[in-house]
Amino acid sequence: MKSQYLLGIAIAASLSGAALLAQDQTPTMPMGGTHGMQKGKHGEMMPVHEKLQELLKTQDAEIDKLAAEMNAATGEKRLDAVVAVVNKMIEQRKAMHAEMATHMDR
Repeated sequence: MKSQYLLGIAIAASLSGAALLAQDQTPTMPMGGTHGMQKGKHGEMMPVHEKLQELLKTQDAEIDKLAAEMNAATGEKRLDAVVAVVNKMIEQRKAMHAEMATHMDR
């Protein structure tokens, strides 16, 4: 009886595995990494991408500075430093969303 139970489980597992393998495995994005963009559009986006990368580096440096101050602080100053970090992260997130929105409208 136990062997029939195990055989049933093995058959069910192999059938579900076969169903997964039978699914369409074509990639959803074209090769080349342009995500369906025409080559001209891809070239236009490079300066935008570089600008966003620079913005991220600047923002990371600001957060690193505030985090170091937070980690060095003690007592009530530490709480103030935590608040400063959280507020800066909120500010940066809103700025990044605004920047991205300007590029989505193109």
